[in-house]
This record gives sequence, C-alpha cells and structure tokens, in this order.
Amino acid sequence: HSIELLAPILTPEMKAHPAWASWLKLVELYTLVTLHKLTLRQVRTVDDLQAEHSRLFDEVHEYRRLKRPKHHSLTHLAHEIWRFGPPRGYHSFGFEHMNSILRLGAQHSNLANEADGIAAYWSMRQARFLSTGREF
Repeated sequence: HSIELLAPILTPEMKAHPAWASWLKLVELYTLVTLHKLTLRQVRTVDDLQAEHSRLFDEVHEYRRLKRPKHHSLTHLAHEIWRFGPPRGYHSFGFEHMNSILRLGAQHSNLANEADGIAAYWSMRQARFLSTGREF
C-alpha cells in the first residue's frame, strides 16, 4: 500500500525523481513475486521487472555505491521461482547465517589468506560438531 500512502503527499518534483520510479518498479516486482502462483509469462515478467528496477536504481544519483549482494540475488529471482515456485515458502535466512559463519572464519585468518582461514575454520567447526554435537 506504499504507493497509495505516499503518492498523495509527494510533490510533482518528488514524483519526477528517479528514486520514485525505482520504488514504483520495486513495488510492482514485489507484488508479483508474492502471489501464490505464477504463470510462465509472469515469471518472465519478474525477470523483466528486476532488470528494469536495477536500471532505475542505477539512475538514482543518491544511490551510487549502494548496490549490495541482495541486488545481485534479485538477478536470479526469476530462475529460482521457475525452479522452486514463488518465494513465499522459502527465504534467505539460512544463507545469511552461513555468511556470518564464513565472516568469522575470515576474521580468524587476520585477513591474510582469507580462503584458507575460512576453510580451516569451517573444517574445525564441522569436526567439533561431528564429535560433540555442539556448535561453536
């Protein structure tokens, strides 16, 4: 309902700002993705909406250097919907948790050789879990 709530209080100048166009496209994308079922045509539309939102986001001067990994994740959204269905039944919390574990491994490496540090940390973590059944 954000469009209905915000539109009446925005000035014409605010509505002409690229951030508003980016927001409108994101709302359109979100509205489609949260449906219980999507047709193949709608999945293709998801891909088009994501690309258009990304383009509009890039046009917002104030958003420069604000793209994050979640923006990249959206590029895979249509394919993931095609494979697993609408994302109402799955989420990224598990992936976010895994990122926090990997970040700990990188911190233990003193950032000298991150890949080796992460691998060693993960191996020791898994070994401890397998031998004791406890997490770190």
